Amino acid sequence: MAGITFSTAQRDAAKHLKKFYGIDVNDPEQLAEMKINVRNYRKRVELSFNKQNVLYKAGTYINSSLFNGNQRIDFLFTDWKPDKQKNVVKAKEVANRCFLLAKKMFGEPQKVLLSGKPGVGKTSLATAMLNALCKKNLTVMTVSTLELARLMSKRIENKDVQDKLDYLQNLMETVDVLLLDDFGTEGSMKNESKSVRQDLQEYLFRIANSRIDLNRNEVVNSIIITTNCSTKDLETMYNPKLISRLLPHSSDNIVDFTGLEDLRV
Repeated sequence: MAGITFSTAQRDAAKHLKKFYGIDVNDPEQLAEMKINVRNYRKRVELSFNKQNVLYKAGTYINSSLFNGNQRIDFLFTDWKPDKQKNVVKAKEVANRCFLLAKKMFGEPQKVLLSGKPGVGKTSLATAMLNALCKKNLTVMTVSTLELARLMSKRIENKDVQDKLDYLQNLMETVDVLLLDDFGTEGSMKNESKSVRQDLQEYLFRIANSRIDLNRNEVVNSIIITTNCSTKDLETMYNPKLISRLLPHSSDNIVDFTGLEDLRV
């Protein structure tokens, strides 16, 4: 087995296997076996995960999403009905801005924020953006941060959950367009903001870092965030360095849904 080289990610995986399964990371034969095991458990996790979650497909592009309550949200711009809102002008405005941002995102990676109270259509229009980009053969993915927090709570007792989180992280780092849905809900379920668990913050920080070029200060993969929280509240829940990496700094990329009503039944 001499001469086999391993990437940093593979050695990190080896350390994970050593911790939980007793594999010696200094033994070339065990490392080679580990490489096979990693490939196999990723396939196993992917098959298991895809049974519970939706696959978006655009030609050969496939990705797994993590929806709130495992309930798929699917929406197109043509599904948006401004006349359902009392403020029809505002409803048309937010849809048009989301449409233009999706078009802009196809030409160049962007960070986009959709903010407003619950039930006003943020997730619907964010999903419409994903579907539009998916048709352009970009890979897209939806992740509910609330569901992500629930997985974090289960990972200590269940090794398969850690495998799922590792698999999710790989997708979230590399997908062309990532939607973090209901961001901040995981830290404000009781109408008060509190600091989000440290392991989730570190998890998201790694993902945020992978989606920007820190040397050139450029976005390399697009991210869309929907939230009911203010930026100030998010900075209370999360490290400001993470918020700075995730949220757009230009007001042109922020769509404010203030003025629209909650239309959920």
